[in-house]
Formats: sequence, C-alpha cells, structure tokens
Amino acid sequence: MGYNQVMKSSSRTKKEQAIKDLQNRVKTLQSKLKKKKEAPTHDEFIRFKIEKSQGSYERIPNPDGVDGGQGTFLLRLDITALTNAVYVPISIASSQKPTGFIYHIEGTAEGDIYKTDISCRGEGVTKVKLGTLLYAKIPASRTANFRILIEIRGQYAKTYKCVIHRINYKLDPRDARYKRFDTKIPTKTVEFR
Repeated sequence: MGYNQVMKSSSRTKKEQAIKDLQNRVKTLQSKLKKKKEAPTHDEFIRFKIEKSQGSYERIPNPDGVDGGQGTFLLRLDITALTNAVYVPISIASSQKPTGFIYHIEGTAEGDIYKTDISCRGEGVTKVKLGTLLYAKIPASRTANFRILIEIRGQYAKTYKCVIHRINYKLDPRDARYKRFDTKIPTKTVEFR
C-alpha cells in the first residue's frame, strides 16, 4: 500500500468517525429537547402521577339534523405533598378561576361542558372548608388520590380530549394567593363515533 493510499484511508476513517460523533451528538440533543418539551410532573411542593385516564362516548340521536354525542372523561391523579402540607381545592373549572384544577377541551370541533365532578381521598388526607371552598389537606410526604370526571357534548365524527393545564394550591389556607403549577395532563382522546 502506497503512502497516498494510506493517507486517503486515514482521512476517510477520520471523516467517518466525525460523522458518527455528530450523529451521536444529534441524538443526545434530540433526547434532551424531548425531555424539555414534556410537561413537568412536580414543582417544589407537589408531585403528581396519572393513575388512570379513560374516555368513552355515547351517541345522541338528533331526528332534526346531525347526531351529536356525549363524551365522559375520567382521570385519577395522585398528588403527593413533598416538603410541606399543601391545600388543594377540591374544585375543577374550565375558566381562569384561581381555584383547584383548571382544564380546557381540545378537539377537531367545538365541544361544550356538560358536567364535572371531583372527589378526593387518601391516608392522612383531611378535608378543610374555608368559606365556600372545600380543600384537601395533604400532609407532607402523603398522597391524595383525586378522581376527576368531565362530561362534554360535541359533534358526531369528531375527536375530543380534556387537558388539565394548571393546578392551584396553597401552603396556608388563610393566604389569599395560590401557588400555581402549570403542566399538561391530558385525558385519553375519544372519537365521537
């Protein structure tokens, strides 16, 4: 093998190694970017875990036009108080009210809220009423299980899901301000068919 062939071979090997290194670096950066895009599951005071997410659909016949449907979405969330006792309003709303769980509907057509229901239980978890609001008091290192039921009405042959985009809570129930935990907790997507 001549000197020129050795140099070409060495140069090709270096280029191939550089390409492999760049490909590995791109994979690492893509992985980091994906993790950053994922919604956080905890903040300084609380952590949540989705225990169950399900959805179902019931067709509503309309003799005068296009059929509609009613979707029922169920979420079971475990919320753990990390360092302090936390007070989470046992409330779910689709508006910008500063209480409890705030959600919105995503779909391929407009949907309307029909009914919502929320309940809470857990070992060591107590309920505290302040004014008109009921709070779940979660002691430090304890977990509360929230059962959230959302029923919506929508159009036939369209898909829908509900997304909790904020959890408001307090460290002291007498404090007028809420701590705000922005996240993205989606239900299962349901096709109204």
